[in-house]
Amino acid sequence: MKENNMYIVWAHPRSDSLTAQVVKEIQGEAQEKGMKVATLDLYRIGFNPALDVADEPDWDNPNKQYSPEVHRLFNEMADNDTIVMVFPVWWYGFPAMLKGYLDRVWNNGLAYGGKDFPAKRVHWVALVGGSEEGYVKYGWEKNMSDYLNSAGGYLGIAETRITYLYNTIGVEEDITDSKSHYETLFEQARGVVAE
Repeated sequence: MKENNMYIVWAHPRSDSLTAQVVKEIQGEAQEKGMKVATLDLYRIGFNPALDVADEPDWDNPNKQYSPEVHRLFNEMADNDTIVMVFPVWWYGFPAMLKGYLDRVWNNGLAYGGKDFPAKRVHWVALVGGSEEGYVKYGWEKNMSDYLNSAGGYLGIAETRITYLYNTIGVEEDITDSKSHYETLFEQARGVVAE
């Protein structure tokens, strides 16, 4: 049975980063609610985000055999009803590590192209360094939301949600109590489990 199984994929070069702390908050909340949680730390497993010939989609062959790593990582998503993707927003988009994971693992013949995506829900948690006002003002939130929601629709994912954690660097919006600010971010992250 897939109910209450969560798979968290995350990307940050530092294992003690705010991104890592957010993952721990989500994982802890899910486990407290009786969910089974597995995590995939793309940096610590030495994942290579570069798409090479072995993992390039073959549009004429939806049964292409990709590299063993791609098949192993894709199969890790099986038996999970919720996938949570946690990442910092760099230059208004994904880190290359996460984009490479999507390119290589969520591939034709596996995640789409006549196949069903293995999970019912995907929840994206984006850590934005700057303020919500600036991110929204210049259209970056809409751009990323449109991209993620459209990708979810293309993959046939029943439910796609996005949570933005703003001002994660803590230098904008006149934050005077950084401890309280970060606790609010952690509370938002734990809220991902309830949604």
